[in-house]
Amino acid sequence: MARICIVGGGSSGWMTAAAFCHLFPEHKIQLVESYHQPKLSVGESTLGHFNRYLDLLDLEDKEWMKACNATYKVSIQFTNWKGDGTTFQYPFGDTDYSDGGIVDWYHLHNLYPDEFPDNTFCEFYNPITYLAQTNRVSGDREYIRNFSPKWNRAYHFDSDKFGNWLKENRCQSVEHTWADIEKGVFNSDGEIDYLVDSQGLMYHADYFIDCTGFKSALLGGIMGVPHHDFKFLPNDRAIAARIPYENRREQMVNTTDGYAMPEGWVWTIPLWNRIGKGYVYSSKFTTEEHAEETFRGHLGGFEGDLQHIKFRHGKRTNAWVKNVIGIGLSQGFLEPLESTGLFTTHENIIRLIDVFQRRDGFISKLDVDGFNHSVNFEMEAMKEFLEIHYYLSPRTDSPYWKQFHEKAPITHEEMNDKIVRSPRLYQELVHSWNISNAPSALGGTTYIAAGLGYHPCTKATTRYVINRDEYSLAESRRQVDKHKHYKKGVLRYLEKQPLHYDYLLKNIYDNDESFEFIS
Repeated sequence: MARICIVGGGSSGWMTAAAFCHLFPEHKIQLVESYHQPKLSVGESTLGHFNRYLDLLDLEDKEWMKACNATYKVSIQFTNWKGDGTTFQYPFGDTDYSDGGIVDWYHLHNLYPDEFPDNTFCEFYNPITYLAQTNRVSGDREYIRNFSPKWNRAYHFDSDKFGNWLKENRCQSVEHTWADIEKGVFNSDGEIDYLVDSQGLMYHADYFIDCTGFKSALLGGIMGVPHHDFKFLPNDRAIAARIPYENRREQMVNTTDGYAMPEGWVWTIPLWNRIGKGYVYSSKFTTEEHAEETFRGHLGGFEGDLQHIKFRHGKRTNAWVKNVIGIGLSQGFLEPLESTGLFTTHENIIRLIDVFQRRDGFISKLDVDGFNHSVNFEMEAMKEFLEIHYYLSPRTDSPYWKQFHEKAPITHEEMNDKIVRSPRLYQELVHSWNISNAPSALGGTTYIAAGLGYHPCTKATTRYVINRDEYSLAESRRQVDKHKHYKKGVLRYLEKQPLHYDYLLKNIYDNDESFEFIS
C-alpha cells in the first residue's frame, strides 16, 4: 500500500484523486485543498484524447455530462486567421486519404483553385469536417468515414463542476482536508518526509502530487524546480466572459472557435447553460484597458462582468523530482489555442498511473526519467505546434502579426538541436511534393498550413508531378467528380440527423427543457 498526498483541488486534483481511487483502491489517498486556491471557471474545451481518461475511469457520457453543462466537440474552427474573415476547420480523427491517388488535394487546388480553395483541404482528407460545418451529430461510420463517436468526439464543459462531480461520485474513499500547506520537511534522501500546514498539522506520504495550479507550491516552491519560459509564444494575458444564449439551437455548435484579432484571438466555447468567451492577447502590443475595450466591442458592446487573467507559458524543467510530481498547471501551461489545458493534465495522470501499474508499484529512477522525458517531449511538441499557427499566418495588418514575419520559430543553426516537430516541418512539409505521403508525426500541421494558405505543392511542382498528358488530366477530373459525389451524399445524409442541441436535449439532458436555465 502506498500513501498518496495530493495538494490542491480543482479539476487537476480531483481528476488525479479519481484515477488513483479507481485503479488503486488499496492505496491511501489524501487530498489537501486550500480555500485560497483560485479557480478559473471559464469553460473547458478538450481534445479527443480526453476520452482516454474517461475510458480509464469507465465513465459514460450520460453519467457526468449533465452535471457539468457539457456539450460535444468534433473540431477546432479558425476564423479570420488570414485577415479576411474566412474560416477553416481542424477536425478530429485520423487523416483519410480515400480520395487520394495519382494526385492529391494540393495538386487539385493548383489545377482547380476555384473548386478547391484553402478551406476545403479538411473536407478532402477528413469527412468529420462535415459534422462541424453542419453542426450535426451522427454515429454512422458508413457515411462519415473513419469516424468513431467514442474517440473522435471531445467535449466542452465546466471544469470546476467536473472536479466536483468526481469528488462526490468517484472519490468517496479520499481523505479530504481543507488547509494551507506552508512547508515541507525533508528526509536524508532529499525527499519530502512530510508537509506542514498553517496550523502545524503534518501530512505524511510516500508520494506528493502537486495540483496547486500556477502557484506550483510543491514542485516549484518547496522543491525549487526552475520554470522554463516558452518565449516565442506571443500572448500573456486573457479576458474571460460568460455570455447568455440568444438562440441555443443555432449557437450551441459542436466546435471551439478561435477568432483572430489585431493583438491576439478570441475563443468561443458553447456550454449547455452559457457561452464561454475569452480574449487571449499580448500585453506587449496593447494595454489591459484597450484590450477590454476591443473585447467588449467584439462582443457587440457586452456590459457584463469580465475576468482578467495573467499567465506565462512554459514548464517546470522536470515534472517529477524525488517523490514530488506536478500535474496540471503546476507542471506547465500553454495558451488554449489548441485546447491543451486539460490535455496535459489527463495525459500526465495516465502516464503516472502507467508507472504505478507497470511493476506493481516498484519505481526506479528509470521510471522517473522516462516520465520526465515524455512530459517534456510533449510540452515541446505542443509549443512548437502552437508557434506554427502564428508563423504560417499571412496577416501583416498590425505590429502584433508583423512580428511573426520578421523571425522564424527555429533558426537554421537550431534545427539540428530540436527534438520534436520543427525539423520535420521544414524537411517534410515545406518540401513535400505529395502530402499524402507525409508522416503521421506532422499531425494537424497540414490542416493548419493548408487552411492558412501555405501550400508546399505549388503549380511548379504540380507540373512536375502530373505529366500533362490526357490520362493524368482525366484522372484528376475523375477524382474531382468522386469527391463531389461523396460530399453530396454525406450532406444529404446529415440533413436528416439531429442538430447538436437537439441531440443533447434528448440523449443527455433527458428532454428537460428547464435544465437549460440552471447555471
